[in-house]
Amino acid sequence: MKVQFYAGHAARLAMRWGEPLRLERSAGEVIVKSGRVWLTREGDADDHVLEAGQRVCLDAGGAVVLEPWQRDEHTVIHWRPRAQPRLDAFVRGAAAFGLRGVAGAADFTADALRRAAGGLAALARSAAAMARRAQGAICAGESIASAGALQ
Repeated sequence: MKVQFYAGHAARLAMRWGEPLRLERSAGEVIVKSGRVWLTREGDADDHVLEAGQRVCLDAGGAVVLEPWQRDEHTVIHWRPRAQPRLDAFVRGAAAFGLRGVAGAADFTADALRRAAGGLAALARSAAAMARRAQGAICAGESIASAGALQ
């Protein structure tokens, strides 16, 4: 059994019994012009029989095998590939650039928060030390309340 590999350009293809057509990871549309075609798609539990006039759209995900349904039937298909957008690489690059910017901003923010936390910790230690000194400076009975300031 001879397997044909077909790629990127639109074409009208006459199919022969015993020579299946294999489309590798190609996105596009298969249109049956005459006869019937047996279509097997990778990842699809069902096989499909397409008759003249029927079409199927294919994603670029997996392989597809097409064969004539009957031995003596004249089978012609039209393959119309879907243009793969050239923006894929650009979009991925732009997303990576944006994510690097977000990561840089997050790193800067984390560093600033670490410095602020260090400053706040030093301020808290200073306040605790001042509170300890203040407590040690006031003897029992010497508070403002006990001196009669509050009535």
